[in-house]
Amino acid sequence: MDFKSFTESIQDMIKEFLPGDYKNASVELVEQTKLNEQYTGLVVRKEGQVVVPTINMNALYEAYEADHISLAEAVVKAASMAQMQPDGIEINPGNIMNYDIAKHNLFIRVSNAEMNQETLQNVPHQIHEDLAITYHIAVSMDEENGMASTLVNNNMLKSYGITQEQLHEDAMKNAPILMPATVCSMAEVMKKMMMSDMLAAGMDEETMEAMLADLPASEDMPMTVVSNERGLNGAASLFYPDQMDKVAEKIGGDYYILPSSIHEQLVVPDDGNMSSVDLGNMVREVNATQVSPAERLSDEVYHYDSKDKVFEKAATFEARQKTKQQEMAGPKKEAAMENAAKAPKKHKSNDMSL
Repeated sequence: MDFKSFTESIQDMIKEFLPGDYKNASVELVEQTKLNEQYTGLVVRKEGQVVVPTINMNALYEAYEADHISLAEAVVKAASMAQMQPDGIEINPGNIMNYDIAKHNLFIRVSNAEMNQETLQNVPHQIHEDLAITYHIAVSMDEENGMASTLVNNNMLKSYGITQEQLHEDAMKNAPILMPATVCSMAEVMKKMMMSDMLAAGMDEETMEAMLADLPASEDMPMTVVSNERGLNGAASLFYPDQMDKVAEKIGGDYYILPSSIHEQLVVPDDGNMSSVDLGNMVREVNATQVSPAERLSDEVYHYDSKDKVFEKAATFEARQKTKQQEMAGPKKEAAMENAAKAPKKHKSNDMSL
């Protein structure tokens, strides 16, 4: 069965597997376009329901096509998902549409502009090189249930009666409060991850200390990880006000930025030990083998010039530096030629022997 037939079959059959109060529910197939993700969704909505789950039909079809589930099992699974409501999450539409409330729950995300062209046509955003900053409202945040949020679109912005500039300003004020930035060495991050795994495994304290002592020191691992306290959509924290300068102060100057994923960015000092070409090869290899498409940010390497306060692609930075050197060399060359012209000329005497 092809994808179209599969989705239409689920749409036609799903009510047979739902409780009686779904008798008059609407069942619709909708095209979902989100950041880094596009899929066909199935929405089952009872009368009066405001918030309902969207069932990812592409993921369900992949399981069916791989013979992991039958059509009947797919319908049962879809019916179960249609009745799900995130535990502990109460969503009040007024908290989203009332800007006086919503602005206190604003945060930002960063994504690849080219990969999300269709989505960006309908939402307010800012472009920095090939990355797009978008604005989101946290609907619910807690440790047990995670985070639910909604993307601010152009219609919402219009209903708020504010400009995109005001939205950006408010988001930049609130995001660092809602999702504080973190700047840690790679060694610190590895230590925290290992400690968490060892505690979960019930390892005793003495063994933990012995294993952690074998980890490389921070100075042996020059990478710094920039994220947020939740580790969720943390790559955007680098764009918080003054955050790039704070990172520069921490590592001692200019640096390259490796877009590890939408959740964090890696920073490497621009100290001549690694070239942008090598770093670019590293980013592309990791993206291709370790990062899922939904979490991929970019294959580019970026650079922050702490003196000129410029964020740009590494290639752009290097071209700018080359131009700057040439411009500086021009006056020096002219001065040298002028000094040479002013210097007294020396004449060689011709000696002849008879």
